[in-house]
Amino acid sequence: MKEILREREYISLCKKQIEQKLNFSSEPMERDFEYLHEIILEKTRTDLSTSTLRRIWSDKYQSIPQTKTLDALAQFLGHSRWHAFKNSLPNDKKHLYKLTSRSVLYSLGLLLIVCTIIFLTSTDKAVGEVILEPEVEMHEGVPATIGFNYLVPNPEVEIELSWNPYERVVLDMENNFYTGTYYYPDYHKAKLLYQDQVLAQQAVHVTTQGWHALLMDSGMDIRPQYVDKSDFLYSSGLWITRETVEKLAEDATELYPVFTLSNTSLEVLSGDDFSLLAEIAMAPISESTLCLMYEVLIKGSYGSMRIPITQKGCYGIATLVCAEKSFSGKFNDLSDLTTDVTMNHNVKITSRDKKLHLQVDGNQTYELDFEGTIGQLKVIKFIFNGLPEISEFKLMDSNNEQLDVGALYPFNE
Repeated sequence: MKEILREREYISLCKKQIEQKLNFSSEPMERDFEYLHEIILEKTRTDLSTSTLRRIWSDKYQSIPQTKTLDALAQFLGHSRWHAFKNSLPNDKKHLYKLTSRSVLYSLGLLLIVCTIIFLTSTDKAVGEVILEPEVEMHEGVPATIGFNYLVPNPEVEIELSWNPYERVVLDMENNFYTGTYYYPDYHKAKLLYQDQVLAQQAVHVTTQGWHALLMDSGMDIRPQYVDKSDFLYSSGLWITRETVEKLAEDATELYPVFTLSNTSLEVLSGDDFSLLAEIAMAPISESTLCLMYEVLIKGSYGSMRIPITQKGCYGIATLVCAEKSFSGKFNDLSDLTTDVTMNHNVKITSRDKKLHLQVDGNQTYELDFEGTIGQLKVIKFIFNGLPEISEFKLMDSNNEQLDVGALYPFNE
């Protein structure tokens, strides 16, 4: 019972931080929950319904909300998960003790002594020698089980296989070998973490021979549904039909079809000096989808780009990312990245001289400067919230010469 009461205290503190961050009133209204739903989905890719949020704020949960729900709230506040949020709270927020002035001084003195002892005896253990070595740095095809040799100095060190916090596991410091399974072709960054501090990081490139397609759900899906080549790869382009979606998924209303090209032939191009041209169209999976959109995700050896293209009037739900910069449609005009996505339209992405140029059909070119580096191209993904079709795709180098390799089929000349 004490643990449940304490967990409710943490939830109350989390709600207060969200209210302060968004300038909510003490009694949020329905439009506040709708806004919170949108930005949590945008930031965490976890779809918390407005009814779920309303129940949390009205304290109508008879039991503690699911961990996935609490993780999403914590991630919105900038923490990796719920446990990290709780650890971030100062002690006076975790335990609401009433202390006299005398006991405060005594406690502070005792705390200073304890902290000094911990610093002198335990700091090296928390941040001491750390080793993370994958048995292979590249694996073709998914699923991909990769073995990691590790050495950790603390029993609370965790391994995270990639971007998804639901793939975190606490390592046993008495052992030195762990196997993780990757279900997404991608350029992954495996990390060792201690209290959300990255202690070590190693790249694992899960490659594809050519284009790969899968369906993931609206959350942080760990195990997506793979689409057979015969159901998406055609001589005239890439597409996924409603029949294919319904064949693979029981609930087709909220799915993200994904096309991935994760091939070593991309490495001849630099993410800091290339062009991409594509002709795309999409259709809604269900009538409940009001804002159609897709993202072009480009990953390099050092950084990445995430370019959203949305239906007209919907750019407020989008976020543009390039290297170290991020631009939310809530606070930036991304209207140049909108079009009638249900019709065939052209998208051109050009990276030159630390500038990103984005051209969507006849719209004005959207430009931004960035300081970081992308490095060698590793992965190109198209992530849709509807039924996708790509009828043209080209990659050009710094001399505007087109890349022509077998992995690009059916788009190789």
